[in-house]
Amino acid sequence: MIELVLGTMVGTWASFLVSLVTKQVEVWPFVVVMLLALLRIKPQMKETKIFWITVVSWGAFLIKLFSQMMVVRADGIWAGGSNVWGDWAGHMGYIANWLYGNNLPPQNPWYAGVRLSYPFLFDFTSAILAKIGLSIPWSMQLPGIIFGLIIVVLLFKLAEKITNKPLVGAITVMIFMFSGGLGWIYLKDGAKEATHYYEKNIQWVNFVISEMVPQRGILIGIAAALVVFGLWWVGWEKKEKKYFLAAGITAGLIPFFHAHTFLVMAGVGGSYFLMSRNRLWLYFLIPAVILAGPQFLYFFPQASGFIRWQPGWTAYVQNDNWVWFWIKNIGLMTVLIPTAWATAWKKDRRLFWLYLPFVIIFAAANLWIFQPWENDNSKLLRFWYLASSILVGWWLVRIPKVLAIIFLIMITLAGAIDAGSWLDFEKNKLQMWSREDIVLAEEVKKLTDRDAVFLTNDAHNHWVVDLAGRKIVMGFKGWLWSWGINYSEREKDVEKMWNTGQIVKSYNISYVIIGPGMRDNFSGKYPLLLDRDGQKIFDVR
Repeated sequence: MIELVLGTMVGTWASFLVSLVTKQVEVWPFVVVMLLALLRIKPQMKETKIFWITVVSWGAFLIKLFSQMMVVRADGIWAGGSNVWGDWAGHMGYIANWLYGNNLPPQNPWYAGVRLSYPFLFDFTSAILAKIGLSIPWSMQLPGIIFGLIIVVLLFKLAEKITNKPLVGAITVMIFMFSGGLGWIYLKDGAKEATHYYEKNIQWVNFVISEMVPQRGILIGIAAALVVFGLWWVGWEKKEKKYFLAAGITAGLIPFFHAHTFLVMAGVGGSYFLMSRNRLWLYFLIPAVILAGPQFLYFFPQASGFIRWQPGWTAYVQNDNWVWFWIKNIGLMTVLIPTAWATAWKKDRRLFWLYLPFVIIFAAANLWIFQPWENDNSKLLRFWYLASSILVGWWLVRIPKVLAIIFLIMITLAGAIDAGSWLDFEKNKLQMWSREDIVLAEEVKKLTDRDAVFLTNDAHNHWVVDLAGRKIVMGFKGWLWSWGINYSEREKDVEKMWNTGQIVKSYNISYVIIGPGMRDNFSGKYPLLLDRDGQKIFDVR
């Protein structure tokens, strides 16, 4: 499993760097690296029964879940859930722009002319897989299945190493994947999800349906973090610097895949260094910072100024008391976490100190917001909950079995309800693109240049970006804001163009798309390229 994680990261980086030179998606560096990585895998079949039960059951769940997240039917392409309908449109836009558009070095396809200042490399992995021959939906779904299972295996093994109990591994995976709180009690009041109900300030979303599936980058982020944590454990026990060096290189490769993961790894590793004052940690920190530094400098111009003081994270939404907010959101874990930590002080002092840096992460994410959208703090808090899952799993196996089962059901019920509900495709499906959108996209790919820029409406899933791989002047404002883009001036220019039918030349616009119900001030002024299915495309070059 470690070989797959490192092979994917190194291979994607290698292909991306070569692609920057050739200006097209190159697959051979990825293939070469992955073949070398696969050759190093040595299957270990001598595992416990509980390990295989965990892996097989979660594997079946992940295959069923991801295989229906983007389904192609005769009438179009359908998403398997609302979060996928929302997020995968953005990810698919990046992939399509690399495959069908001229987008290397990458610009933001939803805001043409501005570089893509977003952790995008896992989407580039999907672009490579699509170039090899997978469909774009499966270039996203297959890595989801593989890396979802990698997280299950690595988390199980990490918990087992730390506690010397395989059962803790199984419990840890269950607690982490089925994260949730008391939101299930609001289902009778109309809540659609047990782990996300804004009206009652249920904000601790379930990991599976709200992060692992839709957000994509966190998949490889958590997998890489678990590799790093495992290398730390072995390196510390053996007191060998090569493991810390390998961990540092791994961490240094991650920001372009998932920046939040690097921040956590650097913070936790730095904390362990300060706690132990052992120079071994410098073999992790120095290469990690050297490799990650240029990546954060790339992000910095657009991502600067995000941090702000906001005590209580999102407790303010309903004017909740902090304690009550967390009781609602993680339920019984508010009691079990401090109880388990206090028990660790008496029974396993090493576990107590291992958990301390994650308490600091929890505190920091409850005092400051680290990006424009406050809910993105959950990407940091997710690692605190991962560590908490191991801690509570360790504690549960020490108490009477019946009581442990009751507690386990109580802390996983809401998450299990939400994650399980996503297995019903027909109930959750939402159309992303119609058959007409697909046909139009194929026409646009034939009739327009790969680097053409379009003026369109701001639909988050506009077919010209996601299916034709073309850039647009200004897309969904919710994304632009969350990326730290100040779009106010461009917004005024776009409104002016719609009102007057006159193109602002500085945006290098080639075509204008007038969709159903949109005002048309361009007819008679510019040649008509296409008029089909209620959509007109004008050539404004």
